[in-house]
Amino acid sequence: MNLLDNYLKKYTKMSERELSHTVQSNMWFTPVLYVIFSSLLVSVTLTTDLKYDLGDQMRPFFAVDYDLTRNLVGTLTAAILTLTTFTFNLILVVFTTFSGQFSPRMLKNFIASKSTQRVLGIFTSSFIYMLLSFLFLNKRMAEYYFAVPLLAAIIAAFSMGTFIFFINHAVAWLQVNQMTYDMKREALSIVKNTLEDEVDPYKVNDLSTVNSDICENKGNSISAGKSGYIQLVDFISIIKEAEKDDIVIQLEYTIGSYVFASTPIITYWKNGENEVDEQKYMSLISIGRRQTEVQDIEFSINKLVEVAIRSLGNYDPKTATNAIYQLGEVLASISRNSIFSKYLVDKNNNLRVVLQERDFSHYLYNAFGYIRHYAKDNVIVCTEILKVLDLMAKSLNKRDYNAVWEFGVFTARGFEDLFLFTLDYQQFHIALQNLAVTTKHEKEFEKFMEKRKSEFNNLKNPDI
Repeated sequence: MNLLDNYLKKYTKMSERELSHTVQSNMWFTPVLYVIFSSLLVSVTLTTDLKYDLGDQMRPFFAVDYDLTRNLVGTLTAAILTLTTFTFNLILVVFTTFSGQFSPRMLKNFIASKSTQRVLGIFTSSFIYMLLSFLFLNKRMAEYYFAVPLLAAIIAAFSMGTFIFFINHAVAWLQVNQMTYDMKREALSIVKNTLEDEVDPYKVNDLSTVNSDICENKGNSISAGKSGYIQLVDFISIIKEAEKDDIVIQLEYTIGSYVFASTPIITYWKNGENEVDEQKYMSLISIGRRQTEVQDIEFSINKLVEVAIRSLGNYDPKTATNAIYQLGEVLASISRNSIFSKYLVDKNNNLRVVLQERDFSHYLYNAFGYIRHYAKDNVIVCTEILKVLDLMAKSLNKRDYNAVWEFGVFTARGFEDLFLFTLDYQQFHIALQNLAVTTKHEKEFEKFMEKRKSEFNNLKNPDI
């Protein structure tokens, strides 16, 4: 009983977004709904046949006797169970290989998809319908059946159609392009929900309008209380509670950071002498054993990064390039729609929350820094990175031009003598030149090229 109570308390304490994500990520919720529906359907069909003796009334037109009904339902029960087991065993074997090749987190994405959960729900509910119907068949109460065998045949045909749909769905989802596209959509959704809708409305562009002098004083610290990853932060509730208590809160770590139980994760400053309920603020921060995608933009970006890196290790540059372009679209969305300020204010423009500072360079490095490192000997992939940077720059906020250009130069500096062909050299520097034109750094590009030529000549003539 205590275990059940703890289990229920766990879900009752979750926020709406966290509960929605948890339910979606679990395989049991949708099948349970389908099983409940199938149980109701069993009661309806059995009542129709047993109480109203519908089979005997329909005998001149259509009716199945007890023995045939029992054989039919019994055979379909075993058949649907076999079909369900075979299907998911096959898919799990395929995904074990696929996740090992690209990313182990892809299995969770597949399981969380609505199509997968609905298919599992249909298979499970079909088996439950057959099983309960078989269990409650009664020869004494009804010699002939109509509703039970008819619906059993329809459900069996529907399950076979679902099986074909599921195979098609799995094959389509396992395509790399579709997989990276789904990951990109997930990342864009997090950007919109977390940055644009939840946090950005409370950020300030003009820092001169915010009085942050109080943060220079010594504040009070609140420890995490338990170890784990910061999964969720209810920013809106924290701002409202801080306004009520007239305090300023600084979050010492970002979502996705790992903290120890003794780690101070909140520092706050009081404007008055009122007592502050520290536990209230800790209840607005969720700490768990693993990272989640609900608010963690970097974790969602890292999944695409992992696909790109694994693809490079498996000598699959096309998949790596596809992941790089999907990352570029996510970064462009962050640049266009986000306000890079660490100060959150209340409705009266009073400072309430101070975040850890994150600018576009931070997201850019997290997205392409690791890929650049693992592709250091692959001039073709690095050329694609420069092309993606140029494509991004055409739709970025102009304030981020310098960050993109500096990353492009950082990428280019890794290639001193790795160009095997003249065409490699030309394509690489054409991509860099296009990036310079887009970001308004033509002069810097000319200086960079002059420096490269000078260094190259010194390598050829070391005595000069």
